[in-house]
Amino acid sequence: MAQNVIDILKQEHKMVLSQLSELSSKGTSNREQKYNSLKENLIPHMIGEEQALYPRLMESGMQEMALEAIEEHNAVKTLLGQLDSASTSKEDVWVAKLTVIQENVEHHISEEEDKIFPEMQQKMSSDELSSLGGSYEDAKKAALPVAAR
Repeated sequence: MAQNVIDILKQEHKMVLSQLSELSSKGTSNREQKYNSLKENLIPHMIGEEQALYPRLMESGMQEMALEAIEEHNAVKTLLGQLDSASTSKEDVWVAKLTVIQENVEHHISEEEDKIFPEMQQKMSSDELSSLGGSYEDAKKAALPVAAR
């Protein structure tokens, strides 16, 4: 049986926040490699949520929360695109851009963990949450080639 989707997402949130924290420090070594690792975790996570989690939230009467979360993802993807074209040699500018991404992701995670997840736990059975975990993992695996770009 698949793991509860909320448990999976919380684990991934911790990992991404840790990666963002490290990247937002000046003087970080192997910055490009660490940034690529962040994207390899963050992009499939967002795509997995968009394909497996958010449609289910819409069906469960949580449409407003799902739509806002999708827009937050769009903002982060736009910011990642800007960071992709920024030179890591201009560390101040690069770190400033990453810090804005970090702030957006932190806000998004707090909304998911403080508002969306508790409501999901009220509205969905543990079997549904586990089934959603499996669907999420499948969507995330399918998204891995996208993250490698």
